[in-house]
Amino acid sequence: MLVRRLILAAISFGVAFGLTILITMLIGTTPAEYGPVYMFFTTLTLGLAIGIWLDKFMGTNILPR
Repeated sequence: MLVRRLILAAISFGVAFGLTILITMLIGTTPAEYGPVYMFFTTLTLGLAIGIWLDKFMGTNILPR
């Protein structure tokens, strides 16, 4: 179960980081101009949202029912 949870975290934060870079490019700025603090918190927020959905489909049961 621990391995599945680690895979979930890696997938969710990897996808979230990619989405954050894509979002910054779409709004017309670079990740360096966007700033490391904003990159961190945007990635964290998107990663948690993606992780909630992946928890349901991967059946890791991190969240209580």
